[in-house]
Parts: sequence; structure tokens; C-alpha cells
Amino acid sequence: MKKIITTMATVALLSTGAVAESVSTYLIGAAASLSDVKSKLQANGFEVLATTGNVVTITNPELQATNTYLATLQVHANSSDVRVQNPAYFGAAYLDDKYKKGQFSGTVDSLTKALGNLSASTEQLESDDLGGYHFMMGMPYFDEPIIVSTASKVYEKIAGNDNISYSLRLPNGSILVGHKLSSATSGFLKVLNQTANAQILPYEALVFSNQVKMMNPKFYLALSLPQLSMGQFMKISDIPGKIEDDVTNAYK
Repeated sequence: MKKIITTMATVALLSTGAVAESVSTYLIGAAASLSDVKSKLQANGFEVLATTGNVVTITNPELQATNTYLATLQVHANSSDVRVQNPAYFGAAYLDDKYKKGQFSGTVDSLTKALGNLSASTEQLESDDLGGYHFMMGMPYFDEPIIVSTASKVYEKIAGNDNISYSLRLPNGSILVGHKLSSATSGFLKVLNQTANAQILPYEALVFSNQVKMMNPKFYLALSLPQLSMGQFMKISDIPGKIEDDVTNAYK
């Protein structure tokens, strides 16, 4: 019976509305200390790659097998709750028609075991809007990345780089890299009154051979904060360029 209940809870989290097919951007757990969150995640099959402020970056084999930005999840422990990027939401956006509903049920089960009951965040999009996600006309798609660098042996700049929080080599040989943003750049969360959603950072890029590419911040920020309007994003119109500059500077 306990297994049945757990399975039903997992299905509910992966798709939070049977009729509307809404998928929550984040999974929300009860408040816990950063040290407790890390130890419980490790005890339930996750590798902790880095801790950046109150954000813990985790991975597991199921996530790594995607060979995408979904190889990691960001977990934010704060005084109110614990917020985790929902792999179903970001998986549907990143994998598009390769995504299968329920694909990351194993990861969500492990998150539930580590963090307790998880509820859906108020940030949501309908599942039909996630594949090929597009915020509005003139905005970039997922498959329109920014090429940050094509320098020879650029991958050698990763180890020991103070601008980088973590790196993870994926099964296909690419390297997923998490970048620290300057305080002037990361302050956009405060401007938007979104400091509770600090789990949208660090900002990631993929390194393969001598090429470094990153999701266009105009795509990633809109996807990660779907409740915000264009008017709100206009308040931080300079931030996508600043994020690109911060990531680019890591490879100079």
C-alpha cells in the first residue's frame, strides 16, 4: 500500500493537473537546513556537485543520461521551504519530442524520499507549451543557443577557475559547467522579487570539443520564471547581456 501511495504521489508531481495537464516548474518541500538537505540527498542516490550560497547542485545517472542541461538539478534551501527544479518540467522543455511523460519518476521518487512530501509550485505551464517552448514572438527558442567560445582547448580553462562552481562530464563526452555570476548580475532576482527562486542559478553552459555554448538567457529566464510578464522582464532588460558577459569571461 505504501508503494502504491508513493507512486500516485510521484505521478501527481510529474503532471500536476490531470485535466489541464499543468506541470509545475518547481517541487516544494518543507524547510530544512542546508546540511540536512545535502546529507539526505546523498543518502538517496544523488551526488552533490557544489554548494553555491544556499543552492545545492545535484546529479544522478538518470539525469546524466540525457546529455543535456538536465544532467543537474538545483535545490534551494531557505527559511521557508526547499525548492527543487522539476525534472519533468525542464525535461519536457529541453528534450522536446524525445521527452516521455513519467521519464524521471525514479529521480522524483528519490527526491521525495530525501526531502519528504513535495508539492507543486505555483509557477506552472501546460505540458503542450513546454515542448518547443517560446515565450513570445521575437524571443529565442531552446535550440538557439549562444556560442560563448570556440578557442583552442577551451576545456582546459575549467579546472581551478574561480568563476566556475562545478563541472560534470556527461556520457557523450560533453562537459556541463555551472558558472558563478557577479553580484551585479545575480541581483536581478532581487529586482524581480524572486530571491526565493535562487535555484535558477548557477548559470550553465555545455562544453564540447573546443566549443562552449549556453542557453540564451532570454529563453532560460522566461522558462524558469513563467509567472512573470514581459513588463516585469523589461525591468531587467540588460541582464541577459550581463549573464552572457559573465559566462564568456570565464573562458578568457
